[in-house]
Amino acid sequence: MVGRFYQLTANHIATLLFPETTATPVDRTLKKLIKSDALNRVGRRPSGPEGGAGPFVYQLGPRGWWLLQREGRYRPYRSISHHMLKVADVYVGLVVAERGGGIKILHAELEQPIGNARPDLTVELGLVQQRQKTSYAIEVDLGSEKPRIIAGKCAAYIEAFRRGLRDPFPYVLFLVPDEWRKSEVSRVLGRLTEGREVFSVGLFSELAAGFMVAP
Repeated sequence: MVGRFYQLTANHIATLLFPETTATPVDRTLKKLIKSDALNRVGRRPSGPEGGAGPFVYQLGPRGWWLLQREGRYRPYRSISHHMLKVADVYVGLVVAERGGGIKILHAELEQPIGNARPDLTVELGLVQQRQKTSYAIEVDLGSEKPRIIAGKCAAYIEAFRRGLRDPFPYVLFLVPDEWRKSEVSRVLGRLTEGREVFSVGLFSELAAGFMVAP
């Protein structure tokens, strides 16, 4: 799981793989994996607006790299990637929503290209209440990219949509941190002249509720 997401916090790992245990088995397992060089710690994720110490962040160690048969020399990350961790947050949020009974995760893939578009996360969900399946290409946006970059991403999706590279084509969902960024991305989407119907934007805090119905 760590190899799949590149970086995960201890909280991610506990939620995904140890959902019904105390913290002790999680800590014991992670310590064993570190001791065997299967995992390495990168540091602590900042916690809260004050930036205090949060959970440890883990990545593959040299033995984990070898066990997963990764190509080339072992190349660890030197710092915490907030974007990687936010992508993991989104996936964990979907898993929690699935356990709550609102959705069913039928398929999930990281960085699966759609033509020249490269969504952070592609998911196919069964919507329990509607008894239907819906696919999403999720763009995790931390508010750091200029509007022209967002427009360029939209253009790549529109080209893929025009070429019929997915049937049905997934809804493209930009997840953003706050209302200000939501308005900024919405302005970019509002200027689209083609394929506007496949795009939407929502807050990270709205994640679980937003997947209960199709856009």
